Amino acid sequence: MWLAVVKPFVFQVVGYQNRGKTTFIKKVIEKLRKVKVEVAVLKHHGHGGKPDIANLKDSHNHFQAGAVASLVEGDGTMELLGNLNAGASITELIQLLGLFHPDVILIEGYKQEDFPKVILIKEESDLILLETLLNVKAAIAWPECLERTMNHATVPVFPLDADLFFEWFLERILEWHNARSIVLRKMDEGDQ
Repeated sequence: MWLAVVKPFVFQVVGYQNRGKTTFIKKVIEKLRKVKVEVAVLKHHGHGGKPDIANLKDSHNHFQAGAVASLVEGDGTMELLGNLNAGASITELIQLLGLFHPDVILIEGYKQEDFPKVILIKEESDLILLETLLNVKAAIAWPECLERTMNHATVPVFPLDADLFFEWFLERILEWHNARSIVLRKMDEGDQ
């Protein structure tokens, strides 16, 4: 029998700035936690430059003093700050999050990546994303743009904050994990 590492389901939430991505992801995480699905999040700092870091804690002071990485752990919770010379690829960042064994990794941003994604549509000008981005699986539309998005999209469109998206998303997660379980089971049977 061989031991396989189960990879998490990776899904992106994308859209232009100030479209509600962070709030939306927070609500999805809360719903997934209620059904015992473990989630990790990778957020792209899309505002240019390095993310702001509070300098009041020792770990931040160590990091700002030039440490390549600073990790603080307490009572099972950790905070990690690190410098990557040329920046890490999204694949490397996903591998890092995989160390926490999540069932799902949600990616906020990184629009041009090819992972399955949902687009948040707030204004008519956002509709171009439906045509230009890869691997779009669904759209979430603000009320003022819902009808126009439904008429424009070739993927399922859900109203903002709708439980319908969560049901659809949970089905995608379960399908992915079931497909992986079948493959792993067949591989395991082949080793016997």
